[in-house]
Amino acid sequence: MMKKLLLAVLMAGLVLGLTAIAEPSPKVGSVAPELELPSISGQSVSLQSPRGEKKVILAFFTSWSKSCQAELDALADLYGKNRGALEVLAVSFDKKSKDLKNYLAKADLPFPVLVDKKLSTLDTFQILIIPTTFCINEDGVIEKVFVDFDDNVEKAVEAWLGS
Repeated sequence: MMKKLLLAVLMAGLVLGLTAIAEPSPKVGSVAPELELPSISGQSVSLQSPRGEKKVILAFFTSWSKSCQAELDALADLYGKNRGALEVLAVSFDKKSKDLKNYLAKADLPFPVLVDKKLSTLDTFQILIIPTTFCINEDGVIEKVFVDFDDNVEKAVEAWLGS
């Protein structure tokens, strides 16, 4: 019993210690971290490309999540209505390319879908729940972060676009 307690205390200390030295998570008001990933078509896409020109919605998702699918549908509508002033980048955490490609064939999204098979952006952007969405202004500064998706998130993103 005492060994288990000691092990638990040591593990907790290790986790807290690693958390303390980990990179800070992106926060509202900070510049978005660098991001460059291949698109589903193989082209390299960078978060920095639209900087200075457009607002950016950066959405992290998986194709099998129903709330992610609902969010991507809503983002497709917003993208269509705001095409000149908005860029949407969707980052997939799908492990199986086949699953992602099957979903995308049905969804027909009008914006770039990036692939993060190595899950490198999970740490960089401190993603704990999907979908997670970052609203980034023209200067590359994070203005909003949304975790999960529902009608309230959709309304808040629309309001942000109008600001």
